[in-house]
Amino acid sequence: MKIFITGLTGFVGQSLAHFLDPLDEIYALCPPGEILSGGVRVVDGDLNDPKSFAGRLEEIRPDVCIHLAWEGIPDYSFEMSRRNLDQGIALFRLLVEKCGCRKIIAMGSCWEYGQSLGACREDVSAPVHSYFAWAKRSLCDFGMTLAALKQISFIWLRAFYLYGPRQKETSLIPAISTTLLRGEAPEIRMPQNAHDFIYVDDAAKAMAAVVRKEAPSGVYNLGTGQATYVWKICEGIEKALGQKPIHAKALQDRDVKTAENFWADTKKTETFLGWCATTGIEEGIKKYIETLEAKE
Repeated sequence: MKIFITGLTGFVGQSLAHFLDPLDEIYALCPPGEILSGGVRVVDGDLNDPKSFAGRLEEIRPDVCIHLAWEGIPDYSFEMSRRNLDQGIALFRLLVEKCGCRKIIAMGSCWEYGQSLGACREDVSAPVHSYFAWAKRSLCDFGMTLAALKQISFIWLRAFYLYGPRQKETSLIPAISTTLLRGEAPEIRMPQNAHDFIYVDDAAKAMAAVVRKEAPSGVYNLGTGQATYVWKICEGIEKALGQKPIHAKALQDRDVKTAENFWADTKKTETFLGWCATTGIEEGIKKYIETLEAKE
């Protein structure tokens, strides 16, 4: 198969590269001059300028596209969110209308649900509270409309709290880990909040499996189905570092109300995609810490 990928050099993309079928032809959109290993073929171009790669993509005629790129994070402003939405719409139209692509797999976000408590089901949504969530949900809606009009397969993988190697240093687990390694107490404003943390390799395996999986077009959750308190994350990191969980205990005892406690309902994903997360939070944190220690 010919698979075209955006965002292959990003956090999730670098993990995905390890799980793709080596017999497939992999094409990745990159800035001019980029060189990738593992037999990946580079397509020079910029998502802000579809004309920069349209001709090449029409020559390739990919069977599947995996769209991971999302520019500017953590810039969640209207301008950046709208730019990413426009990029996605233009890309999807090019792929389907000019290149004959029959399947698009794209990455969504749990923030599209607009809820902060309880299980999140794919058929339920509330008003969103950020331009980022609006843009993601709008791109999903466009993809579903395109699938209905053009009879293609559109799979929107709505990821919950991804973590793992190569994650941005400002994200929760990397930030806590770095602070503890310095011998300092982590500053956490809402330690009683709880989220569904999913190890990046589990999400990457789901994406790789969906390439050949026959499933109805639609939204599918990527999560563990369980929420973990932020203070428990701190405890897991302290234990993985061989430290006593004194900071986690202090965070647990803080008199702060829970504002967020939500998780993925994964029944639909398990039923139609045959996928479930296999990495528990303690194991995932341990793997992440091992990559930090390997760098030292």
